[in-house]
Amino acid sequence: MKLLADKTGEQFLTILAQDGDNVTVQFISNEGESKGKPFEDSLRGLLLTGWTPRTTSTAIGLARFKQGYLEDAHVSFALHRLYPLGRMVKLPSGDVVRIASYANTNSDGYYMYVEKEGSDELMRLKMTPEWELLPTDKLLALPYYPAPKTQKELDTISQFDAWAGGF
Repeated sequence: MKLLADKTGEQFLTILAQDGDNVTVQFISNEGESKGKPFEDSLRGLLLTGWTPRTTSTAIGLARFKQGYLEDAHVSFALHRLYPLGRMVKLPSGDVVRIASYANTNSDGYYMYVEKEGSDELMRLKMTPEWELLPTDKLLALPYYPAPKTQKELDTISQFDAWAGGF
């Protein structure tokens, strides 16, 4: 899969066909799902407008995961990005569980520890492409505890705020 990413790295084009500088491309989502219809453009024109080649992304990793690639860096990258700690997932069995660990690579696939709602027991399950991420309205991240600001940093911030006039 050949990809181009926009300046923000949030939109992707997949190159379906290439003949010299002429390319047929299609928008795809972060999960690798096709969006819209394929269209033709010049590669040089796309590069001039800010699109850049992308060698790894969640789209590439998820596509490889669905194809059954094992112990693949692209797949590991995608699974770590798309299945964060604390996120709720609906399993093919219909059970809803919370992710309690990152995907662990094994020779026969990717495994993750999950816990059922209201249970303290962890279950180790093999991941499949049929796992469905459930929507969440809160941002999940690892805890980050910044060091307290020094007096010099606080003075610099105050000086800038006074100069900027509140903007």
